[in-house]
Amino acid sequence: MNMPPAPPRPSTRGPKIMTFSGIVILLVGVVAAGFAVTMFIASLPLNVVTQDGRPGESAIAGFAVSQEFKLDSPGATSYDLWEVQAASSGAFDLARDDVDVRNPDGESVYVTNTQVSGNTTAGRFKAATLASFTATKSGSYTITVTPGYDFSGPSTDGSGPVDVIVKEGTEFGSFLTGIFSTIAAVFIGIAGLLIGGGLTIGGGIWWATVKRRARPTGTAGPMGTGGPMGTAGPAANGGSAPHGWTTGTGGPPGR
Repeated sequence: MNMPPAPPRPSTRGPKIMTFSGIVILLVGVVAAGFAVTMFIASLPLNVVTQDGRPGESAIAGFAVSQEFKLDSPGATSYDLWEVQAASSGAFDLARDDVDVRNPDGESVYVTNTQVSGNTTAGRFKAATLASFTATKSGSYTITVTPGYDFSGPSTDGSGPVDVIVKEGTEFGSFLTGIFSTIAAVFIGIAGLLIGGGLTIGGGIWWATVKRRARPTGTAGPMGTGGPMGTAGPAANGGSAPHGWTTGTGGPPGR
């Protein structure tokens, strides 16, 4: 007896595509989230001042008020000046008008407010943006900060060595680009994590279900065939024989 053909095995192509697509989108979300964190940290004013009141790693130099400071510049570069104060002190006392900058020719350089304001704290000291200027030509620039008579800063109260820190300037355009890039990366990261995670989990469940259905459950063996049917013998005495059969005669009765 022939058995019917086995049903086709369910395909795992769909679950595989869904699962691996989810993994790819999930990885994109992770990368975007990491990029967002990196961009956010880069936008923070970190390492401007150290815990002992000295210029940090991101600063160029520092100096005290009422003294001339020489800054060598390659030209075509903007610089931000940051005021330093003890963290326990009050408000920042310096103003943009207290700053005087001279180019290599001795000419006055226009001093403006910083394009991006910022402040930071490290240990016992804090710093805030004060003023900005652009070095249009290469050479040595002379910077002098002359505060009012009532000024009190680290160099005057003995709490630290510098009152002003010089740092490469932050352009507003690049800062704004960084902010928008961070926001976009955050949204891409969240969407990637949610969509990629959902596809990966759903595809994995679908894949496992298909594999479970495709697992064989056992098939019955071939049916045995019966032997030839026997023919009935002559009918016993007293019975009627079927058509074409002869009936035997009984023997003599026993004694």
